[in-house]
Amino acid sequence: MLRKRIIFSLIYSNGFFNQSRNFQLQKVGDIKWLENFYKFQKISFSIDELLIVNANKDKKDINEFSKNVSKIVNDVFVPISAGGGIKSISDAELLFKNGADKIILNTVLIENKELITDLVKKYGSQSIVASLDYKIINNKIIFFNNDGTNEIHYSCNDYIRYVQSLNVGEILLNSIDKDGTG
Repeated sequence: MLRKRIIFSLIYSNGFFNQSRNFQLQKVGDIKWLENFYKFQKISFSIDELLIVNANKDKKDINEFSKNVSKIVNDVFVPISAGGGIKSISDAELLFKNGADKIILNTVLIENKELITDLVKKYGSQSIVASLDYKIINNKIIFFNNDGTNEIHYSCNDYIRYVQSLNVGEILLNSIDKDGTG
């Protein structure tokens, strides 16, 4: 029997960490607030993994985001997955250098298949997480990218097969309809 895992998620946007409900963001605090109220060095013993997602809907500043990732993961000894806005090997490298064990990819899965191939070759498939955002519309699963705004025109089975063909290590399914609803 598989053991249940506790994966703690942080949503980052425009310099603040946010609560998300149905992909609508509400600010809760900046990095100082997060450091004061969440001692990740202590709570990391109670979680199995930490996801940090850059959900900025404007320009995603990978440099600023990676600095925040570095501050959060200092002395945290659980796997760290970070992503959002990765468009190149150097973006991925920056996150790995700042504490990510795995990178999370979404929009580039469709827009730049060659980048996925290069990332898998350089870092290994175990370090690549494909994040798939979906809604159920008329009893059909419809996938989206670009922060849940752009519909991907694949059937559910075809898109899953396509993502598997990229040799990613993990697939993370995000329900836009149930996001943040517990």
